[in-house]
Amino acid sequence: MHHHLVAGTAIAATLLAATPSHAQMPDGSVSRAAIAKLDFMVGTWRGDAWMVRDGERVQTAMTETVEPKLGGVVLEVEGLGIVPAAEGGEPRVVHHALGVISFDAQTGDYALRSYIASGQSGDFALTPVEGGVRWSRSVPGGQIRNTALFANGEWHEVGEFSRDGATWTQIMEMRLRREP
Repeated sequence: MHHHLVAGTAIAATLLAATPSHAQMPDGSVSRAAIAKLDFMVGTWRGDAWMVRDGERVQTAMTETVEPKLGGVVLEVEGLGIVPAAEGGEPRVVHHALGVISFDAQTGDYALRSYIASGQSGDFALTPVEGGVRWSRSVPGGQIRNTALFANGEWHEVGEFSRDGATWTQIMEMRLRREP
């Protein structure tokens, strides 16, 4: 029994020695400063969008909610697209996504990890552009890129698809206004 106690203590001491002291732990300030540069996205945004779903253009009422989380180290972005009820029917959710925008202090890159209600998820490279942000990723058969521009309390986003990286086809657009 005594042998196990000594071995356990030695393991604990080794683990503690391998743990960086508090002074060496990153404090998140680099990530916070980078995420603060995207403050223009924060808020609740509502408006209209259209998107191509199964080869068909679908008109939706969109809401995007963007909030800083973890003390400003990440931004959480939740999007909800609803097709208004047809006569006598129920409204239909056609888009429900949750994204987390982060900043990697080691590489200096922003990233967007996105989840949709169907269970799919993906990682997008996110780049600040003049007046907004752009994110893109490879998908089966090509590439998708979204560009969101922010001006005068409006969020204008265009989504595009390309098979070859040269010719782009628009697959969605939304125009939202920030709620007061």
